[in-house]
Amino acid sequence: MIHRIVLALVAATLLAGCEFYREADPVEVERARYVSPEPPSITLLSMVDNSDGRSAHSALLINGSEQVIYDPAGTFQHPDLPRRGDIHYGVTPRFLDYYERYHARFSHYVHAQKVPVSMETANRILANAQATGKTPKMFCAGSVTGVLQPVAPFTHVRGSLFPETVRRDFAAIPGVEDSYVREYDEGKNNAWERTSAPAAGPVN
Repeated sequence: MIHRIVLALVAATLLAGCEFYREADPVEVERARYVSPEPPSITLLSMVDNSDGRSAHSALLINGSEQVIYDPAGTFQHPDLPRRGDIHYGVTPRFLDYYERYHARFSHYVHAQKVPVSMETANRILANAQATGKTPKMFCAGSVTGVLQPVAPFTHVRGSLFPETVRRDFAAIPGVEDSYVREYDEGKNNAWERTSAPAAGPVN
């Protein structure tokens, strides 16, 4: 009986898109706060499948009054990076590098699309992300578009359940800056390259 109850609880948790992690308290979040010296920006981080050239997951790097990663339905965790809901706080360049290398593997690369914005715009998007709460599995694109759509210049980004739709809509934003992170040592996960050149192969 106990075994069946445990299995039922695990199944319910998975179906709800929950993950086993300890949510950081406000003191931990404030202690980790990182303010980037770079101008404010919003960066769409897409994890692109090398086999078909389509994005399989969407997240946002939000650089406003502080720098965070909004990673709805994501699996990334780091013991030194406080997380509340779907937001990782205290994202220094080192932690951003960890995040990108975590996702860049032989099967996928990371496509970053950076859009310069005002501080007000970045903070509005951060507030939208904080108000959204946790996202069930497979609904990352819907949550990303939900926090972006009310705020210019992202009003044309269509509400979608498909990360590739979000990536293509971002490509149409004037002034977007592209960069890519790829792994090039199959199966070893210890050698990556960062470049501004698009990937060769399937549709990009």
